[in-house]
Amino acid sequence: MRNPISALIGWVKAKFKFYGGITALLVYSISDYITNPKGRKIANHVWLLQIFFTANMAIKIIGLVALALGAVTVLQLFTQLSRFGALGLVGQILNLVIVRELGPIITAMIVISRSGTAIAAEIATMNINNEMDAIEMLGVDSLKMIVFPRVAGMVVSLVLLNLFFSGVGIIGGFVVGNLLGGITFDVFMSYVIKAITMTDIFAGTFKAMVFGFFISTISIFHGFQAFSSTQVPIVTTKAVVSSIFAMFLLDIIITIMFYMG
Repeated sequence: MRNPISALIGWVKAKFKFYGGITALLVYSISDYITNPKGRKIANHVWLLQIFFTANMAIKIIGLVALALGAVTVLQLFTQLSRFGALGLVGQILNLVIVRELGPIITAMIVISRSGTAIAAEIATMNINNEMDAIEMLGVDSLKMIVFPRVAGMVVSLVLLNLFFSGVGIIGGFVVGNLLGGITFDVFMSYVIKAITMTDIFAGTFKAMVFGFFISTISIFHGFQAFSSTQVPIVTTKAVVSSIFAMFLLDIIITIMFYMG
């Protein structure tokens, strides 16, 4: 049987190697896009297409989930809070549940399931069909053409979707509060505005941005590991698992940075 300490050290080394490769891929693609103008116009076009695919195509499901989450949160709390005359806490709870925590996480989970898997499968297919070599033969860096547009598109999309999620979630809470207790829009928004600070908004946005960087790069990294068609579903599954693990780890780290300091 393998020594548990040796197994742990091996696991840690493998993780460092993995995240080191992810970081190198991210840094090189961004620096090359900034410093080398060749192929930038094509990369910008791909970038806009990625935003359309990731953000625009996910708005319906994001909106539905956000509306349901805001409504259910207020529905569960309204009866208890109204008994004690503590309806003012609705804003604080919506802030904690939607803006600070579940909003960025649920948005990222939906994006992972839709776009993360698509990116991993797309890159894997391109790698198998030697499309990377064809791009290089045209004199364009494949990292600029393939990696940067997807990373940038994912980051922008997640930030926008997270803000959209928070807004729709709060509206869902208002609808239930109005139907159950006749809370007016002005009163409800006063609860929310008093509870949400700029730190909360920035923390949620920062989480979405960091999630976007890592989800996209992890998906691309795993896609590059496919060398036959049978490996496409394998690398896609690995991309999802790795992205979810990284997302929760990053969520803990960022929460500690903003609220435990």
